[in-house]
Amino acid sequence: MSKKVLFVTYENPFTKNSGDSIYTCNILEGLISLEFELDIIYYDSNEKEKLINSIDAEKFNKTEVVEFRQKHPIHFIFSHYPGMVVNRISKQFNGQLSDMIKNQKYDFIFVNHQKMLFTLSVLLDAKPFSKLIYISHNVEYLLSFNLAKYNKSIWKKALYWQDSIKTKWYERKHLAHFDAVTAISEHDAQYFEEAYGIEKVGIFRPVVKPKSKVLDMSKKKFNKLIIGGSFDWPPKKENLLMFLNASNFKDLDANGIQLVIAGKADPKFVNWVNNKYQGVFMTGAVPSLEPYYEECGIAIVPERLGGGFKLKVVEAAISKTAIFAISGAITKSNFLRDKHFVEKPDFEELISEIIKVQKSPEDFSDKIESAYQIAINEYTLGALKEQIKKLLQFN
Repeated sequence: MSKKVLFVTYENPFTKNSGDSIYTCNILEGLISLEFELDIIYYDSNEKEKLINSIDAEKFNKTEVVEFRQKHPIHFIFSHYPGMVVNRISKQFNGQLSDMIKNQKYDFIFVNHQKMLFTLSVLLDAKPFSKLIYISHNVEYLLSFNLAKYNKSIWKKALYWQDSIKTKWYERKHLAHFDAVTAISEHDAQYFEEAYGIEKVGIFRPVVKPKSKVLDMSKKKFNKLIIGGSFDWPPKKENLLMFLNASNFKDLDANGIQLVIAGKADPKFVNWVNNKYQGVFMTGAVPSLEPYYEECGIAIVPERLGGGFKLKVVEAAISKTAIFAISGAITKSNFLRDKHFVEKPDFEELISEIIKVQKSPEDFSDKIESAYQIAINEYTLGALKEQIKKLLQFN
């Protein structure tokens, strides 16, 4: 008999315009492939994107869309809730959700992201009949904490610090009511178990599709670097600027090394970067990062701000691109420091290592191949399906 599942999420999940939405879609694709009877409720908060298209809609027994209303900034300052939750809390959403679960018996209810934990007040009414599963994208407390710890702006540091306190209180309080919690990496799973006492944690790895054509490693250029991402998110932009403003950044250009920065960004910021930094080409939004990964020999992961495993690590690995990261950017996972990637404690040392490796890039081939094997074997839809099935086994 097919299991009945309700999926509660924060926006149209089929846009795939960010790492979070790609990860959400991965999990939905896994649930759909397991042939569950699937209902979904979400906000219409992607103004420039279509809602679920007809092909996707056919996969759901019932779809409920709630109008999204942006909160005034004053709410973020005075609310005792974390900022990302403040913007989503809605009586209308809970009202429509309550109607959905009325007279329904779901086997499993998935709550996607901390943004939607406010729905727990409604979902606890379904708990006698349903197992509640929380899908994490990060340990959100650690994300806020790192944003406070490394931010140079005193104002932003204070803002993120108070938000991290709210977030830890909120996470601890709400996750205690869930029957199981998911994590994107071993680091997050360990934190949920040790800090919050969560007994049932499953690792749901993102899915990255293999490249459509065989990679020609002879076309890889170690003197071409890539940083990929969405630079319209302020912390991502700050990470990039810290790398660009490293004291020895100019040494890259002096040694004939070019940097490509590919991904969404404000056009004015793109022009400013291209005019200010020698040897740098920032693209702005592009249809695909694949052509850039095919040519660039080294991928930089400069995430000093933020926390949690990065989808960009897997994208680099499956593109057979060498991975160089700042300490803390790649948290504990099945990618291992020194075996699969290079890690340095500050940007200056990272840049020095990039210059050093130019002399013998062939020495990096084992790391590239080892990371590639992990990406093609453990970040697949088949692997995710097995992870979902394992987590949903309750005595």
